[in-house]
Amino acid sequence: MRLTLSSAFLVLLAAPVVAQEPPAIDRTKVYVSKPEACEALQSKGIDAFNDLDFTVMTFADGIQGMEFHCGFYDVKDKPHSNALLVEAICEEPGFMYPDLIAIGPWDDTTIQVASSRALESAANAELSGEGIDDSESQGQPLGVALYTRCDSLSELPR
Repeated sequence: MRLTLSSAFLVLLAAPVVAQEPPAIDRTKVYVSKPEACEALQSKGIDAFNDLDFTVMTFADGIQGMEFHCGFYDVKDKPHSNALLVEAICEEPGFMYPDLIAIGPWDDTTIQVASSRALESAANAELSGEGIDDSESQGQPLGVALYTRCDSLSELPR
């Protein structure tokens, strides 16, 4: 028995380690900050924003919400990496600012979106002792959001 276990251990050590490559980001799809928004968009179109508080992201249009928009101006990728770097200009009522956004795969249908502006705002709020609503953070650090791919949508329904 000792010889068999030792042989099995040596075979495991000699086997090549294969790193699982992270999934690629499908830039042709619509992504939403709440998974239930996929079905709402499909059934109600743009009116889904009236019933559910969420943001939607496409690589053609950027990130959009009810009173929020980030237009993507440059999407950069790097060979041998599934992460993307996005230069954006974002607007809220009466306020416009530049942003740098990192996007990477989270799993097969979800991407992680990290905004430098949101990360900075969260850090400043924490340092000043302000209360931060992290009830929808899905376990992510503040300033980082998960977006679910809507497999049935390749553009935002009007």
